[in-house]
Amino acid sequence: MGACHMMVAMNHEENARCCVCGWTDRRSLVGVVLIGGAHATLCGSHALMHRESAATATSEFELRRLLRDRRARRDRRCDGDELGAALTAAFQNERRSGDRRDA
Repeated sequence: MGACHMMVAMNHEENARCCVCGWTDRRSLVGVVLIGGAHATLCGSHALMHRESAATATSEFELRRLLRDRRARRDRRCDGDELGAALTAAFQNERRSGDRRDA
């Protein structure tokens, strides 16, 4: 973890929400102090992403850009890899034979 990521106790504000996704469940909201001293509110998932990230943010706008971009990236699960393709091919017949019912 390269940067200092500090969490602060949340004051349960009436309209508190995660500045990245808009989540409003106060039980999962945390306050974080950004580089330069600015404060931001994050849900537990985005707080974890922020804490594990090597990138730093100085504003809510930068925080949204850093954390939201991760979700907007191309889904690598669709491409697969050589091992995944080999495993799928090896077990393809096994899965199909289990789906067929004997009459």
